[in-house]
Amino acid sequence: MKNRIMALFLTLIALVSTGCIQESLVIPVATVTGKVVVPSGKISTGVKITVAGDKSLYSYVDDKGQYTIEFRKSGRFLLIARGRDFDVNFAWVDAFGEQTVTAPDITLNEKMVGEAVWLASIVDFPDATGFMIKSITPLWNSATEQMFDDGTHGDALADDGIFTLRLSNLKTGYQQYSLDYNVGDDTIKSEKDPHREGEINSNSTIYIPESTVKLARGKVTSDLVGVNYSEVTLATRKGSRSMQLDSDGAYSFAMEGNGREYLVFRSENFHARAIPVDLSTVTLLEVPTTTISSKKSGEIKIILIASDFSEVVNPTVVGDFTNWQPQKLYDDATNGDEVAGDGVYTRMFTGVNTSNAYQKYAFNITATNQVKDPYQESGDSSYSIIKVK
Repeated sequence: MKNRIMALFLTLIALVSTGCIQESLVIPVATVTGKVVVPSGKISTGVKITVAGDKSLYSYVDDKGQYTIEFRKSGRFLLIARGRDFDVNFAWVDAFGEQTVTAPDITLNEKMVGEAVWLASIVDFPDATGFMIKSITPLWNSATEQMFDDGTHGDALADDGIFTLRLSNLKTGYQQYSLDYNVGDDTIKSEKDPHREGEINSNSTIYIPESTVKLARGKVTSDLVGVNYSEVTLATRKGSRSMQLDSDGAYSFAMEGNGREYLVFRSENFHARAIPVDLSTVTLLEVPTTTISSKKSGEIKIILIASDFSEVVNPTVVGDFTNWQPQKLYDDATNGDEVAGDGVYTRMFTGVNTSNAYQKYAFNITATNQVKDPYQESGDSSYSIIKVK
């Protein structure tokens, strides 16, 4: 028995030394190296390379744009590159067992403000006959947008099985979505994007960049003719950004932010007017012509923008023209208020004694918190001042 065991042991040693068993245990590896090219001055770190049809294979590029992926089989593979700051793009590569090959460079364009690009392929979904991107939040006007494989809408090559969609004028920030696709004539399936940038609430997400500076452009008019509007001040963000209008009432106003802001117009000869604008979808905002009203004798119009303060509860105004008794402000399209529910609280006072041309006032934004008007015509250390004609 001992002789048999020794003979078997020696046989195993011989097999290992000749490499027979080693060769049977080694899995051939096909190595692919490549490079992602980004615009000058940009850094590629964080760009992820994923492999269509195989969720387990991926690689991140380094600060030089280089990456390496190992495949357990030979074949033709679709590599997809995407990063938070760049539009998605792809390259095909042929990988061979126990060889290292270099994939074509993948060039990534910097994302444009308010735009996004999606990509889907039949490699990931072989039974798909068409693809769509479905918005989850924020919702688009048309909740689902068709993807294309016809060389349009950002698609690189028609009929190559890679579908693309580019959309513009989107709300900036993180867009949650699903990848929907047709199977046959009537069936639609919904999946996570296998090449998504990230996830929020278990939904695929893509980041849509915003501009650091946006431009609101428009014009004011009034019930007067032959007016030099250069006396009118346009301000936003509690007056931290302001400018004077052109003599004809035109303006191009640099703004910052993402979402709702307010443009506030006022002067000693015109009533204050505040209008909301949405900075979330465009870099250049064309504002419809705004009408401002000239002050009539004994009139005072007060406006308060709720979003300028962290807490506003039943706001009131006190001043010389109220005998320093709190008077309610309205956001219901009454008492001089322009639009109900737009966040601008208003009160029009008439019959004000004009013997005192400059009247002091303040806002009570809560029962215990009194503040000055951030868009005041003028003021002192404690109160805002408004001129009555």
